[in-house]
Amino acid sequence: MLNYDEWIITNKNGTYSSSTVSFMNTRTYHGLFVKNMNNSFERYVLLSKLFEEILIDNNIYNLDTNQYNDIYIYPDGYKYLINYNKFPVPEFNYQINNIKIKKRIILDPYNDFLKIRYDFSGKIKNFKLTPLIAFRSFYNTVNNDNIKYNIKNGNNYLNINYNNTNLNIEYSGKFNGNPLWYYNFTYFIDKERGSGYKENLFSPGNIEFNNINSLEINIYSGVKNNIDFNTLLNRYLNLLSDINDKNIKKLVNISTYFLTGNNIIAGYYWFGAWARDTMISLPGNVLIPKKFGLAKKILENYINLGIPMKTNFNSNDVSEDVSLWFIYAMKKYYDYTEDINFIKNNINYMKKLINYYLNENDLHKIYNGFIILKKGHLTWMDGKYNDVVFTPRNGGAIEINALWYNALMTMKYFYDKLNLNFDSVYGNTINLLKNNFKNYYLKDGRFMDTIYPDDTSFRPNFIFAFSLPFNILDNFNDYKNDVDNELLTKYGLRTLSIMDKNFKPVYIGDQYSRDSAYHNGTVWPWLVGPYITASVRSGYNKNKLYDYFKNLFSMEYVPEIFDGLNPDKPKGCIIQSWSYAELIRSYYEDIKNNINIK
Repeated sequence: MLNYDEWIITNKNGTYSSSTVSFMNTRTYHGLFVKNMNNSFERYVLLSKLFEEILIDNNIYNLDTNQYNDIYIYPDGYKYLINYNKFPVPEFNYQINNIKIKKRIILDPYNDFLKIRYDFSGKIKNFKLTPLIAFRSFYNTVNNDNIKYNIKNGNNYLNINYNNTNLNIEYSGKFNGNPLWYYNFTYFIDKERGSGYKENLFSPGNIEFNNINSLEINIYSGVKNNIDFNTLLNRYLNLLSDINDKNIKKLVNISTYFLTGNNIIAGYYWFGAWARDTMISLPGNVLIPKKFGLAKKILENYINLGIPMKTNFNSNDVSEDVSLWFIYAMKKYYDYTEDINFIKNNINYMKKLINYYLNENDLHKIYNGFIILKKGHLTWMDGKYNDVVFTPRNGGAIEINALWYNALMTMKYFYDKLNLNFDSVYGNTINLLKNNFKNYYLKDGRFMDTIYPDDTSFRPNFIFAFSLPFNILDNFNDYKNDVDNELLTKYGLRTLSIMDKNFKPVYIGDQYSRDSAYHNGTVWPWLVGPYITASVRSGYNKNKLYDYFKNLFSMEYVPEIFDGLNPDKPKGCIIQSWSYAELIRSYYEDIKNNINIK
């Protein structure tokens, strides 16, 4: 049966290798070698795939599978796949007649160097690999056959150059030059998404191997690596966490896929480094695994670039919660490291961020201490298509003001630690927020999503008022039943009540359709974190919380989102940083101490 399950392996540069387990590429984002080109995390599919042709008992078999012209599946290599593992490295086991074949793929953690190893249970007379190259952005497709790639064939290596980008393939066989274009590869997921989905791919020829029991292929762009597969595998495995807790170990280890040299990639495939996602992800993906040096480097990186005011690491777009999440991350950093010198050195930067909110500008104003947004797409619910804002949250968005209170209280905490005089304006604002928060937001026993204007849409954003380090509200249990009845699923929380007339049950279709559902009912796993924290603080049973979300905690690949109804099929990014981070954080901070799991 054709299996569309996806696999991925990444390195610290943001380069990755990914496809389905049948090696039928179903997205433009799939490719055996997808190189990150720069600090903006632009990634290019250099090597799309390898055709694999094997001679067994005088018959030719193919391990590869592709879809052409929307309907044709050829060849049928998927029939020979008997099992696979996606972690710790992608491994695929095939059987053809009495021959077993093991294929493993690994990326050098630090260099853009990919190694593929094949092991055969018997001697193989003839095996051919045909590389298919693209050299294009992972957003696009190649739709012509007049591209001139510069091909050089040396001693057991191919060098392919296009637009000053190099791809090298090293092998121990014989290269047979035979330039060909292969037409009409179909990527059906992109077809569903309403984007370009057909592609032509170029092959310079094939690489032939004779009388072998095993072979290794080296694919790289940049630094050459001379180590063998097992040595490289050990280098990779040594980077994995030594956390022994079986309930969370795999989540912690796969969360390393998002970590780069001084940043956190928000999700694979299409995200780069987003400031909000980075700050939310820092506790679970960096601090809990005790990568304190990396955490400090990430925070310093954002401070030096002045990024916390922006949504995207390499964008001029702004968002009104990013600086607040940055202060949250600084508090978490101190909680785990007690590095008071780092706080002291950066207290003025945090004060600058606080003062930004106290001064009115074209994005917000302050009213009775509350931040009132002047535009509707400045929070994490920022779905927008051209001029259409799908979740307009102008006014006093509830989690913005919960974060605002948390940021002010964090500053008070740091000022006390440093024996500094706390500004009376900050103290007065804290009092205004604390005294008026519930009166402003609570209406008929439920929390509104925004005030000024009042929006009674029932969304999960109010939970942050109970879950942040300095929570402005207590007794989440008083409001938990409505959450459980209208927002809660085993895979996360809906972004809008299932009872709301604007609820979107399915995340599907072109970009407009998907964006309209993105925060209007779609389930987000990362919201499990604040839900667990708020529930535990209110005395809810930790074991029951873990048991309820056990399927989510046991997933290898935790995605960005699920459908609002029947949320059992992953949607959006196949792995999302804050999905892992908030599961890990809430497990360790809220569940772990008293949980009894066999």
